[in-house]
Amino acid sequence: MKKTGLLCALLIAIGVYTGHSQIKFPFEGKTEDGKPLYEMEFSPRLKLNGFANLGGNALNSQSLNLNSADPYNPLTAKGADFNMYQTQLAWKTTYNGFEKGPLVMYVEGQWWGAPGAGGNLQLRVAYVDYNHWHVGQDWSFFGGGSSTWYNTLDWEGPNSGTWARHLQLKYYNNFGEDKSWKFEGGIESSASSLKIAGGITPGQFSVDPILAFTKYQKDGGFLRLAVMGRTIRYAKEDNTNAMTAGWGVNANYKTMLNSKSYFMAQGLAGSGIAGSYTLSGQLFSGGGQATMYDGIYNQNGTFKTVPVYGGSAGIEYFFGEKNKLHSNLVLGYTSMTYNDTASSLVNTGVINDNAAGQFVSNNSESSTRVALPYATVNMMYNVTKNFLIGVEYNHGAKQIINSTTQTSDVNRIGVGVMAGF
Repeated sequence: MKKTGLLCALLIAIGVYTGHSQIKFPFEGKTEDGKPLYEMEFSPRLKLNGFANLGGNALNSQSLNLNSADPYNPLTAKGADFNMYQTQLAWKTTYNGFEKGPLVMYVEGQWWGAPGAGGNLQLRVAYVDYNHWHVGQDWSFFGGGSSTWYNTLDWEGPNSGTWARHLQLKYYNNFGEDKSWKFEGGIESSASSLKIAGGITPGQFSVDPILAFTKYQKDGGFLRLAVMGRTIRYAKEDNTNAMTAGWGVNANYKTMLNSKSYFMAQGLAGSGIAGSYTLSGQLFSGGGQATMYDGIYNQNGTFKTVPVYGGSAGIEYFFGEKNKLHSNLVLGYTSMTYNDTASSLVNTGVINDNAAGQFVSNNSESSTRVALPYATVNMMYNVTKNFLIGVEYNHGAKQIINSTTQTSDVNRIGVGVMAGF
């Protein structure tokens, strides 16, 4: 049965490739300079996602979710699955009738869900862009967006990545003599990711100011620095509302090593900014944005933001004259520190109740650190510009570091067939 499903998926992917991945709708209307008055594109991207978990984390996770590993009870069971839940659809409409430039409207959706969940269609990106203004839901510009991502099959990427999707209002513009500098400034709302351990989750939304500067090189390289603030609203013991501030700094770098390879790196430091992370969060549970914490209450009822830092680096190398075969090596590391006693972390609800006894018996110091090291290596082949196949090995670990160190290793082999965009 699985072989039949795999064959059907491959045929669909090939069909999309041969039918062209981008469908354009022509319009007769023209602007004064001869451009089409409207430009519309429909772009499907099909992805056959296959993986074999070799132990350490949730068997049916759609990505290498290191935070789902339990260092006290490491999973040894193995499992595998094929699905197409990472298939995406994109719609883009451009109106060229305004004097100050094109008005662009873009919507992107994807199927996502665990096996048996149906892979329901969900909104991924939706924005309007006009005259240096960008409004809607998009990848957090604190992290820099898709230009800062590594070329991996596991789309979550290194656990230190800053690619949460937020509502945003942003102004951007290029400046400098050769327009090689770019400024971005605006606000984002990360309400859905704002969590507080051991207390009432505030109903108010968070408004986070962000500033970013990027210097582009002619060969495609860049250096980018972004800073952000975060307004964290929480309830005190008397149920009155209070507010504190978080902060973060994020840097991205890309440089061409030669005609066959390039190097990328990313680093982040801050406190109370877990809502901009992908795979960081509480000490246990399934990880992801839904369980990330910006702060905790200590044993005295005082609210504290959670310090976090991380980084990653990767290199991609292209083989042969046509550069169709290429390989990536990426390393990453994330660390979050809970400045609290072990018993207090349990009492405030940061620790999963099923493991609370084990945690207290193994940790006694006044701070607890969670570390998530990560490594991946892959090999990809571009059949054409819009059709790619690849295989990838991912390895990582979740470590709880205190008076002792507990570790659960996570291993996964992934394969992918992608067509489109």
